Amino acid sequence: MKKGLLIAVLTLLIFLTGCDNSTQPPSPTDQLNKTAQPVSDPTEGKYTTLKSPLPSAELASQKPYLVEFFWFGCPHCYSLEPLTKAFKEDNPDFQFIMIPAAPNSRWEIEARLFYAMEALGIKDALLDRVFKLYADKRNEKRYPTLDEVVSLMDQQGITKEVLETSMNSDEVSIQIERSKKLFDQAELTGVPSLIINGKYQLEFSKLSSENFAADFMQTILSLGKK
Repeated sequence: MKKGLLIAVLTLLIFLTGCDNSTQPPSPTDQLNKTAQPVSDPTEGKYTTLKSPLPSAELASQKPYLVEFFWFGCPHCYSLEPLTKAFKEDNPDFQFIMIPAAPNSRWEIEARLFYAMEALGIKDALLDRVFKLYADKRNEKRYPTLDEVVSLMDQQGITKEVLETSMNSDEVSIQIERSKKLFDQAELTGVPSLIINGKYQLEFSKLSSENFAADFMQTILSLGKK
């Protein structure tokens, strides 16, 4: 992991109850800066097994794979991004799948935004900027307007009309229904939620508070071998 990125990741500590299924912007959690140390047992007590595994054949083209359920309005998801990004860079053999949670009408707006960005081919270019926009506006105790979101897309030539059309398209609506089905199947109540190989859900609160980044990486790698 690159040195600068490692320093950023090690500022994370997510005592995760996560963002629950509500309609209000959550409050950020405190973070600590700790030095990573190796852990002796990478998985014991740090995951739960889903009662009804996710459909691996539908979701992934390979194993190991990692599914992240998230919401743009979740501060925990935003804080986790540097760590998940570092994991993806360091472990290209892991297939990484992001699924925007849509268990209520508020979260569905952001889920539609994510799938529209994906359909328009601008997701990878703008994902970090959209996350940051939501974080900035959370400090103002509000959500971004659609105009503010579209302002990030000038260089891609995406207008408000184009974005709205994509967000309300049949293609995106199908993805929304799929997201809801998978969220319910996994019996999730909040985000971020990470599920490895369709059945092992990472328990953030059980990871080492002193060695969070290292424990996070090692636990996911070990679960990927199960």
